[in-house]
Amino acid sequence: MTIRDICLSTLEICERHFRLIEAAVPPPQWVEWENSYNWRFVERAPTQMLLQKLARQITGLKSADLLLQAGLLQEVGAAFRTLDEISEDILYISLGLSKGNWTENHDKYADYFWSESEDDHQPPVRRKNIRAFINRVYDIPNPSGTDQAGRTLHKAFSDYIHARSAPIMSMVVGPPARFDLNGITNTIARNPYAQQIPSYFYRALLSTSFIARVALADEANAACYNAVIDFEREHGHLVLPA
Repeated sequence: MTIRDICLSTLEICERHFRLIEAAVPPPQWVEWENSYNWRFVERAPTQMLLQKLARQITGLKSADLLLQAGLLQEVGAAFRTLDEISEDILYISLGLSKGNWTENHDKYADYFWSESEDDHQPPVRRKNIRAFINRVYDIPNPSGTDQAGRTLHKAFSDYIHARSAPIMSMVVGPPARFDLNGITNTIARNPYAQQIPSYFYRALLSTSFIARVALADEANAACYNAVIDFEREHGHLVLPA
């Protein structure tokens, strides 16, 4: 079984549990919206927030996989940045629910999430505060170091989002020097991305397990948690190499 096979089979587990979660939360309603009709969650429950975040995590992984296969490494980096934030968001919301520690910042986050106002341009809860909450819940001994690592990754992948020079220059091949616009086939150039991608599929499995804990009955929740344990036992070396 290839690493890609492992990743895609992990994603299948996430999708199966996604459907269970989807069936467990109040569904979207066909409601009036901007002089027309559209699907909206009228209850705006936290579990509905989590369902939407998980939907984007799953499709984001499918996108990252296809982009990597095509050698579009700049776009893979941008996908990683998006997936990092979605994973943190899911953990932030899930822990607020499961640990009984829903804060005023969670309310602000939810208000921004559901808002469709053009005036709401910037999230009211900063990324560092989301990480700080997660670190406190887990009682991480060195939260500042953990947050610094998170900021470093955030900045690195932000460079792909904002199309800064340094990452763009990895598109240059040669000699003679020219930009490869059709996908980078060089194995050495692709290796760093290929090595990172299993961790993103693993984190999606963790996200699914966290959501299952607050949205599903014990039996289904346990099945998802066991899938996490199985991944760690069989493929943990792909996420945390020795």
